[in-house]
Amino acid sequence: MTAFAAGPDQRVLWPSVTTTLFPYLPRERRAPFRLALAGVVVVLAVCAVLRWQAPMIGTAAAGFPLVFVMYLRTCGRSGRALVTTALFAALLGLGWALVAGEIVAQSYDVALGSGVTFGHTMLEGLSIPVGGAVLMLLPAIAARLVPGLIRDPLDGYVFGELGATAFTAAAILTRLSPQLATGVSTPERSVVELLVEAGIQGIAVPLMAAAVGGMVGAALGARRRRAVAVTVSVSVALILYGVLGVAEVAPLPQSVQVGVHLMLTVLALLTARLAIQAGAGHVGEQSVADTRVLLPVSVGVVISAVVVAAVSAVITPAIPNYKCPPDCGRPPMGTPVATNPRFTAADGSFSVAYPGPGTAYRATLDPDGVTLDFLAGDTGTVELFGEPAAGRTPRAIAEDLIARSYPDATVDYEIPNAAIGYQPGYGVFADEYPQDSSGTYTRLRIMVMVAVKNDVALVASAVGPYHEFSPSFGIGHPSGANLQLAMDIGKYVNSFTWHGDPPR
Repeated sequence: MTAFAAGPDQRVLWPSVTTTLFPYLPRERRAPFRLALAGVVVVLAVCAVLRWQAPMIGTAAAGFPLVFVMYLRTCGRSGRALVTTALFAALLGLGWALVAGEIVAQSYDVALGSGVTFGHTMLEGLSIPVGGAVLMLLPAIAARLVPGLIRDPLDGYVFGELGATAFTAAAILTRLSPQLATGVSTPERSVVELLVEAGIQGIAVPLMAAAVGGMVGAALGARRRRAVAVTVSVSVALILYGVLGVAEVAPLPQSVQVGVHLMLTVLALLTARLAIQAGAGHVGEQSVADTRVLLPVSVGVVISAVVVAAVSAVITPAIPNYKCPPDCGRPPMGTPVATNPRFTAADGSFSVAYPGPGTAYRATLDPDGVTLDFLAGDTGTVELFGEPAAGRTPRAIAEDLIARSYPDATVDYEIPNAAIGYQPGYGVFADEYPQDSSGTYTRLRIMVMVAVKNDVALVASAVGPYHEFSPSFGIGHPSGANLQLAMDIGKYVNSFTWHGDPPR
């Protein structure tokens, strides 16, 4: 056993991961933990490069928690209270991921014409991340209410970090679990997308959560001015997660998203170090054991990756087997609408029919078009609008619209013979994999069709969850659309008319 004075022995304003998240460790015991954390990062990167999606998810969910458990064993921290705190936090994380993930998944489909709205930013960008942060801190607060359980700042730091780590691990596994049904490996996703996901879910999210949880836990264990310390630490935590949430709902490139996550993680580590430094003077010596670290963590990561991969292999559906007949299907185009209400632009440049009351859509009329929220089935958003072409081609307009709201979307295929209101134009299907820390996994399908006449561009777009067509879903025969809205939007696309066109 080795005795040492607890608290950091390095510069305060230096975001060292091991001295911040594992403050009981003496200098000579830090190297194995640094290697263990580095090993988790390497495994995440290798899985992403090889497109091993399921093993990457298992590593992201279990990597840092395994290192933290070994830290608890090394410093001799165990007992029923810690186990109870971890279980309570994991259940909270599971429940929160299920509730919040469903909300976020239904609102990912931002309309191309209007972009990110204030209401969308306030709900998904602020309330959900901040609400998750509050729940993440509850286990530490509950531990503080038990007499004699948290006696000093580093006791509180351990319980706060443990609660945040367990909460985050359960939330990560829950919100990424839908990916498991898409296969052990995922050749359709790019290496960059998987590296981004590994960096956010496997590194930035758990480290930031552990630092924030430890900071608040240290404040709960303060012996002087506890109310002030708790107020300040909780405020800092909510600000960090509020900024993170707003950045996540903004249509930023993936490289910027990763940068924001890493920057906020560094800030969280710095504030946690300040919390340790403020309370370290009140803590006596602590003992640590000479416990092996690398082997248990390696074995745990391998087991987690293998188990998750096995689950993915079992639940991934088989490739649909079409037989014609009877799976001959029908054309995915509808007929022009004559009975639905009709929208006319404020400047009279175009008009279009849209579904009226009593349908599965909720219509919002704007000066330049109609936004339709699909409330049934897979949900999604349809937008029928016009804008000045300004000399641009239909293809250039479609690319501009997609880049504005979904900068990392990748084109799947171009729609042959695309037309708006029977005017030849350009159409495309693209995919986007939103990356954030609070929502559930969704592969978004984006359809954009554009035609130009009289220098007025008319646009029909549909955004919703990717849903592969099969004999039991879709139009009955193989199709690259794989979007439920694609089966219904045809009749509205055909109903577009420019000013001066014959009425339809």
